Amino acid sequence: MYQASENSGSNVYSSGQKKGAGGLAYTLSFKMVAYASATIIVFLLIGITAINLNLSKAHYQGSITDLPQKLTDTATAIETQLSLFNKIIKHVSAQPTTQDILEYRDETGAQAWAIQMRRFLPQAIGVTLLTPNGKVMGDPPGQRLTPQCLTDMAKINQRETTKIPAVHTDPSGTVHYDLTAHVFDESENKIGMLFVSFGLDSLKPLLHQETDAIGYLSLVDGHGVVFDQQKNSFDVTTDTTKSWAGIPGTDWQLSLTEPASELRPSFLILTIFNVTALLMTVSIIGFLVRFIQKSMTSDFEQVKSLLNSLAEGTPLEEELATPQLRETAEVFPAISHINRNIDKKQQLLEHQELSDHLTGLSNRRQFNIEFARAYDFARRGTPVCVVIMRISGLEKLNQNQAYQVIKVFGKTLEEHARKVDHPARLDYGEFALLMFGASPEGTTPCLERINRSFRKRQTEHPVIPNNNICPLYCGYTRIHAHRDKNAAQVLKRAEGALVEAEQSSDHHIISK
Repeated sequence: MYQASENSGSNVYSSGQKKGAGGLAYTLSFKMVAYASATIIVFLLIGITAINLNLSKAHYQGSITDLPQKLTDTATAIETQLSLFNKIIKHVSAQPTTQDILEYRDETGAQAWAIQMRRFLPQAIGVTLLTPNGKVMGDPPGQRLTPQCLTDMAKINQRETTKIPAVHTDPSGTVHYDLTAHVFDESENKIGMLFVSFGLDSLKPLLHQETDAIGYLSLVDGHGVVFDQQKNSFDVTTDTTKSWAGIPGTDWQLSLTEPASELRPSFLILTIFNVTALLMTVSIIGFLVRFIQKSMTSDFEQVKSLLNSLAEGTPLEEELATPQLRETAEVFPAISHINRNIDKKQQLLEHQELSDHLTGLSNRRQFNIEFARAYDFARRGTPVCVVIMRISGLEKLNQNQAYQVIKVFGKTLEEHARKVDHPARLDYGEFALLMFGASPEGTTPCLERINRSFRKRQTEHPVIPNNNICPLYCGYTRIHAHRDKNAAQVLKRAEGALVEAEQSSDHHIISK
């Protein structure tokens, strides 16, 4: 078991007693270094970002301002067209006829209504109504719904993420896109959904208007698939640039491909600056990491040396160097304090392991150790008497009263035992007493005094009822140096005397 030395902390560095090179005490701390490093990196990144923004503005400002008006106008026109179609189908979804079909689940009426709506809605390919659980009202093939449409409707009904508007190609090769609108009753409760497929022909006139002499427009869906394109011829072997414009309210994008213009000088400056800034940032971070590592290595080695010394229970033989960091200097005295006080804590733990928590007397483990010593003393000629005692009637009391009785007897036994004697609690209501140098004539009177004092204390205790005074039974024997072959034989004889005392109606104390 580890035993700490009284002087184990004498060589440990004490904060404020030593100074580093130049006579300065610890002015560095890990927190200070970390904050300073973070500040440098933050300002560096802010500076890089600011310069990047200016250079990017110089490089791309022309591209932004020169974005062909055709691209912007076409994107706005497509947005307007889609917004118009959305308003139309929302208007249809709010019609009483639409609400009645969904409320009454009229399959026949839904089929006829869908055919009528296909004629009414401009360039509509497929129209259908869906119940709240996703069921199609009517015949899907008759309503010109493709399997892709049905799949998208199921995803929308289950609130899964989908690209809007979804773009599909039916078996005949016709490209169409889908729009949806929820149907609500008069109480604003959702009762279904209106699903309409429009042919791409509704948007082609917007995409195929007269454009500039070169370049071509492409309409791209949310999955990045080009589903319509308007081309103008130009030399495809030359470098090209592509401009993008998103269509608000959709996942679509409009792209314009043109011959590439000559690179601006600012782009080269931007590239050189970013490479230089990256190298500077990496160098600064590397320097800071190396500096912190160098500052902490020696301190950690000393901490490791202290901890090893603490684990091995040996004092630190060599004087430690001055710590580099304030935090480390605060750790050293703490380890020294632990090293000096660990012996006291271990002694306390040993005492707790060998003591009874209720009475404070020795427990059975400590009694066995002391009994082995007593047996050796007896074999060398020292008179030793072994007493086993048991409190009877504890089962008639509640737990608190029983504990109070045990505490009262423990205190009584401790007060009447001599300094050379060893009292112990062995079990719930069982105690033992090793009496060294006791004569046969003096043992019984001593136990009778203990018994009388125990009874008196019970009657005076406010918690213990007077009609349930617990009697004490004692059995004892002497250790015979030549007759007893082992210690177990002595304990068995003492326990036998205790049993006789419990069975006897005249005597509470029996000796063997």
